[in-house]
Amino acid sequence: MPEAAAVVAGGHARVTRPRLDQKTPRAGAIVFIGLLVAGALYIVYGLSTDIGEAGAPPLAIGAFIPLGLSLLIALGFEFVNGFHDTANAVATVIYTHALPAHAAVVYSGCLNLLGVVTSSGAVAFSIISLLPVELILQVGSTGGFAMIFALLIAAII
Repeated sequence: MPEAAAVVAGGHARVTRPRLDQKTPRAGAIVFIGLLVAGALYIVYGLSTDIGEAGAPPLAIGAFIPLGLSLLIALGFEFVNGFHDTANAVATVIYTHALPAHAAVVYSGCLNLLGVVTSSGAVAFSIISLLPVELILQVGSTGGFAMIFALLIAAII
């Protein structure tokens, strides 16, 4: 990768810009797809383990369809939210050539993950305190799932 500035003959600095028109290296794409597949396999493993621990018969998967749907919507929300956060966070770093674009996005993603892992959950508990208590107590009911879907879809929009 080229440096942000290189000294040429005569002591003048020549600024090189990141080459954003280049395709992602094949190894990077393979690693990314591998991580996606590993995540999907982990989800399947976790759900099958949870179904087994719940004592549900293997064919009673219909009860877990709303859960899976809500997880997919939550992942969609996280993707949209992370997409906007990363764009806002790395715009200045990329524009000023402090980091190459790929490094800035990976760095931002890692620090976002670190923030989620080390957070206290105070914001989530504040939002939950705004919800009606009867829906929280019956979150597995039809009304509870409707509340979760409405909240997630409204957040995405």
